[in-house]
Amino acid sequence: MTPDRFDEVSKIAVLADCHIHPAAGIDWPPGTAAALAGAQLIVTLGDMGEVGGLDALAAVAPVIGVRGEDDGEDPRTAPPSRVLEISGLRIGCVFDPMARGLATNKEPLVALDDGGAARARLFGGPVDVVLYASTHDPEICAFESALWVNPGSLTLPNGKDRGARGAFAWLTIEAGAPKARIASL
Repeated sequence: MTPDRFDEVSKIAVLADCHIHPAAGIDWPPGTAAALAGAQLIVTLGDMGEVGGLDALAAVAPVIGVRGEDDGEDPRTAPPSRVLEISGLRIGCVFDPMARGLATNKEPLVALDDGGAARARLFGGPVDVVLYASTHDPEICAFESALWVNPGSLTLPNGKDRGARGAFAWLTIEAGAPKARIASL
């Protein structure tokens, strides 16, 4: 798999599972653009809904990602998996890690314990970070020398009816090392 290369990028906003459908009442919450300010790249991991949602994000920073089960046709997010090469790091992106053969469970994540062989097969070599989604729950963990990041959902988090806040992730690269944190509005 040929990676998409981005030089000079160190701050990435990661979003997924937003299901943007304005006619159905699901749109970006107030403050989304301000919360994403400073992003040099926005990576979406599927189930983003209508293309207009991606266009709104593109007003903040360039958008690239992968396809889930609820995505409009758009070349920015067409493939089911993709590799990004950013500041010397390889970042693998998928919607559903179980469906792509990377995990045996996704809530909580249980990555395959195979020395990274499944990641290497899917992404055409080792990756330093795996960005994944399909749960609406944020999670950051490490397995077999890779950082795994699920941003959750900014618009439809699990537990929203009980007050759960929408979430996304920041992935930063500092001195050649990836760091992730979950943010909310």
